[in-house]
Amino acid sequence: MRYITIFLAVLMSIFCALAQVRITGKVIDGEDNTPLTGASVVIKGSDGKIKKFSTTKTEGDFSIIIPSKEGCTLEVSMMGFGRKVLGLDTLALPATIYLEPGATLLKEVAVTAKKIREQGDTISYNVGGFAQNQDRSLGDVLKRMPGINVEQSGKIQYQGEDINKFYIEGSDVLGGKYGIATKGINHEDVGAVEVMENHQPMQVLSGISFSDQAAINVKLKGKAKAIWSLHGNAGGGYSWQPKGGIWSGEAFAMAVMPKFQNITTFKTNNIGENLMAEATDFFASRRGTELSRYVGVSLPGVPNLSEKRTLFNRSALVSTNGLWKMGNGELKAQVDYAFNRVQAAADNITTYFLEGNGTQNGTVTDRIITENREGTERANSLSGKVIYELNQKTAFVNNTLRTNIDWDNIDLAVSGTLINTQNAKLPDYYVANDFKLIKRFDRKPKDGKGDTKSHLVNFVSKNEWESLPQNLQVISKEGEYTRQHVADHAFFTHESVSYTFVVKGVSIGLEGGVKGYFRSMNSDLAGLDDLSGINGVDELGLTNVVNTNNVTVYASPRVEYWIKKVNLALNAPVNYAHYTFDKALANRNEGYFSPSVNMMWRPNNRLQLGLRGGTGRSPMSLHLIQPGLMMTNYRSFSRGVDDFYNSTSQNLSAHISYKHTQKGLFANAFAMQGWNKNPYTVAQQLFGDYVVNSYTPAKSTGKTLMAMGNFGKTLDFMRGSANINGAFSRNESHLLSESRNVNSVSTAWSVGATLSGTPMNWLSFDYRIKWSSSRLAMNSAKASWLGNMESELLLSMLPSDKWEWHVSGEFFRNELADNLFKNVFLLDTKLIYKLSKRIEISGSLTNILDKRSYDYKTYNTLNSYESHRWLRGREFLISILLRK
Repeated sequence: MRYITIFLAVLMSIFCALAQVRITGKVIDGEDNTPLTGASVVIKGSDGKIKKFSTTKTEGDFSIIIPSKEGCTLEVSMMGFGRKVLGLDTLALPATIYLEPGATLLKEVAVTAKKIREQGDTISYNVGGFAQNQDRSLGDVLKRMPGINVEQSGKIQYQGEDINKFYIEGSDVLGGKYGIATKGINHEDVGAVEVMENHQPMQVLSGISFSDQAAINVKLKGKAKAIWSLHGNAGGGYSWQPKGGIWSGEAFAMAVMPKFQNITTFKTNNIGENLMAEATDFFASRRGTELSRYVGVSLPGVPNLSEKRTLFNRSALVSTNGLWKMGNGELKAQVDYAFNRVQAAADNITTYFLEGNGTQNGTVTDRIITENREGTERANSLSGKVIYELNQKTAFVNNTLRTNIDWDNIDLAVSGTLINTQNAKLPDYYVANDFKLIKRFDRKPKDGKGDTKSHLVNFVSKNEWESLPQNLQVISKEGEYTRQHVADHAFFTHESVSYTFVVKGVSIGLEGGVKGYFRSMNSDLAGLDDLSGINGVDELGLTNVVNTNNVTVYASPRVEYWIKKVNLALNAPVNYAHYTFDKALANRNEGYFSPSVNMMWRPNNRLQLGLRGGTGRSPMSLHLIQPGLMMTNYRSFSRGVDDFYNSTSQNLSAHISYKHTQKGLFANAFAMQGWNKNPYTVAQQLFGDYVVNSYTPAKSTGKTLMAMGNFGKTLDFMRGSANINGAFSRNESHLLSESRNVNSVSTAWSVGATLSGTPMNWLSFDYRIKWSSSRLAMNSAKASWLGNMESELLLSMLPSDKWEWHVSGEFFRNELADNLFKNVFLLDTKLIYKLSKRIEISGSLTNILDKRSYDYKTYNTLNSYESHRWLRGREFLISILLRK
């Protein structure tokens, strides 16, 4: 009987256990997709009473056993996040629960999620904490994050240094073309922006090669993952200058999946947005072919003002970028096509300062050239890349095949001192393949004691080819015809191998290799004899037949030392080069030694200081070998050197950065002094109204001083941020003007500030102001300081949940001469109606006051440039925005 009782008791306990339900799941931060530890998980019955409760573990997981889940609810909460309540009857197990940051009211004290969080070398910015009503893209929010600077070109810097990678969920699908992402991704799809300080992109170099640059990683919200995110807009309207219809359209698609990523975008407009800039590769290194254009015909540009004020365009961009994860590696393919048709018009006055030419007491005389320029440029760019990359701790493999085909056609009509028309055809054809292989071997001592020794073997192969033909035609008022033709081709190859080993914090490496450079340039200038006013110039020669080939063998030892919080790196490259010039110049052999040192001290996680210095002897640019005359535009000519020269240089720079993430404070400063000595001197000679820039065999020196600083701080009391920045530069150079020695010193400074915030729930603002000034001094004569001030204010108001109203204004005050100022005020407005979360209709009115011109003045090395530029007039645009 006793055994029967025990058996029944065990059977009943089994039935009870089987009847119970295990509730399991994981709690995730909805902003950055990280597990939440310590979140409260409560199960309540249908009567509202608590049945069971628990907290999440390290990985955000929880497990609760209850008799039955019928009629029960699951409540998840955590300080700084909004509470989530779910019915257990319909909840799929195991559950994944996303909590969104929000305010929790405790005894009249609001506790909100941190806008900036720090974990080791990673700084995480909560995008929602910096977003404002007027924001649409990720780039709109990035510019308010302290420590992060977004330049007008779209390039991103962190603490004064360019970033070295831009990731989306840990993958680099765009490479250096991250402007497509920052301008295309909806900020509401992004939970956090992570900044990874001292980021080493190649895992194989971790602990061996120090990086002082940061990378950015975009963390998407859960709703934007594993699906296609789509949005687009289309708009049309009318412009008062130029008169006619205007349009703007965009379609953006993004997929971020575990094994696949894709970003595809199409844009077109004629409202002043240059879409070619969005496809710029900010990580692109300098081409080994080193070709640059001799022809310098271009449309007039405007400093300070944004292109939406000055660009009379018709632009289009198609870009598709895909990434596939294949085993341990990644395959990436990118294709971009951009078109930009631009029209521009300006009245210009160029003043050449001539030292002591026909004057008394050595005062400066002027040569003044007036121009009224009006033209059209049609630019096309097609590029493609195929990349395979394996990035592991023991090996790195990358092969990149890329091509760029650009073709520009510029028509420019000029009236004034010299009446003429110009046409320039400027195509560029480039193809390259880069291969890199790094293998790492880590060996532990046999006895298991002591430090692990790391060894690296690195193979690099680069091959580039480029063709840069240039054709310029000039027709004068009298019908005289001048033509400049240039055929320029180059092939560059670089093969190298290096070995590096690390022992007790010291990294010692030696790289050796060979570089080959083979270039041919032919040019001829026809019709110059028919131009008046350039007497004697034809003696310089009107053709160039140049072959500049060289083979360089080099060895580059490197020592890097890690001691606690200090990193010290020494590079000492030695080069031996053999140059051949196919009888244009005498062949020669040259040796070069250019040592440099870099020290970085990081006493704690907040402060970082760096010093850099270098010296060396280097060859001049082979682009300067051009003994014959070359026409760069209708009245400017250039002539290079007729011999081979070497130059020497020294530089010293310092950088300091500080951050206090809890207080939202970021600051950095940079200063650099450089010296150079050249055995040749830049010379400028005027022949009537024409100018010839050339080089003469006379020693010259130059100095450059640059300093800049930035201070940023969050303003939590109004959900905003503030930033103060400043810059100073002084460039001193020695050159010849009208066969006289000139010491030219150009000095410039600027200081600016930005302020943004949301002082009230229905009102947010962005404010920017900047002062700048510049001056040119030549020998004992100094021109006046020319100052400029620019400011911009954007107000965003929410009268209701359905309506948004934006008002913005820009003010410019430019000094054209002593106490002579030109003021310009520009006013815009935009009204948005939200039909739903997915549909918006907007109407905008730009340049309400219909300001149609802008005046400014700048200094160059030996002249000043004053311009009267036409602006885009009043414009009205109606748009519709759709989101998926």
